[in-house]
Amino acid sequence: MELRSLRYFLEICEKGSMKRAAESLFVAQPALSQQVRKLEDELGVKLLTRSVRGVQPTEAGNELMQRARVILEQVHETTHAIQRGNDVPRGSVVLGLPSSISAVLSVPLIVRMQEMLPEVSLRVVEGTSGYVRDWLRSGQLDICILHGGQRDSGILAEPLFTEDLYLVTGHDDGSRRRTVRFGDLAGLPLILPGRHHGLRDMLERIAHEHDVTLTARVEIDAFTQMKALARLGVGHTILSFAAVAEDVARGELSAVRIIQPGLERRMYLARTAGRPASNAVRATTELLRECVQAMDGQYWAVTAQREPAAV
Repeated sequence: MELRSLRYFLEICEKGSMKRAAESLFVAQPALSQQVRKLEDELGVKLLTRSVRGVQPTEAGNELMQRARVILEQVHETTHAIQRGNDVPRGSVVLGLPSSISAVLSVPLIVRMQEMLPEVSLRVVEGTSGYVRDWLRSGQLDICILHGGQRDSGILAEPLFTEDLYLVTGHDDGSRRRTVRFGDLAGLPLILPGRHHGLRDMLERIAHEHDVTLTARVEIDAFTQMKALARLGVGHTILSFAAVAEDVARGELSAVRIIQPGLERRMYLARTAGRPASNAVRATTELLRECVQAMDGQYWAVTAQREPAAV
């Protein structure tokens, strides 16, 4: 399998047209078709289908497209490191963050990156931890932070920190309490993510273990909207302190830590197994650790570093 064939195939998929791909690559269309046929013969599968809408990858073609991006990026990074030296971090890094973590971490990290790694271009993408995991697995991310709970042999991760979960409400009930027992959540109108969400799975599991019935008045996966609904008094929600710190500081929300049992999530720094990390990725990872460490005790408790393992 030649790198040229992979480049041509990827360009066809991205352009959705043999003609547009040929024009972009300055290659004749018959030459492109020949390279695709060569790939299909080597792999023994059909990679592209043609219709009135243009050229589209088959299921096997989609798989090859994802892997081709990773392979070509690795080749580019290797060439770049050898040609320009490996002493100064250069290049691009894509970091995935759960939305609640991004709320307090992304801005300080970007500011530090501007100061310490001026030749590294950082792109931060955020979503729920489940989406972040999928993006990492598909090769769209270089590194990410996600919570544990699902074993995945394709991902290497090291414990980064643990964060407590809080009962969040939009009004002050006058009790000035600092904690709330998990059992006291029974009967409260709760604003929770859907059942496929990692946080919801965790809450339902603990509720079952302690014979507590949770009442979800509203199910919504976006934590920004969860907070907005809590501010309006629709119900209570359960989030980490990092997710609501600014709202609490402004007096718009109150948050009390859940105890008996205490609810905490273990967060991991993760990367794809078998994918070499560029100098830019390694430098960004170290700076990320420093930013997390600087917030130890404010939003989370930093975990002692150890060798990455599958999660």
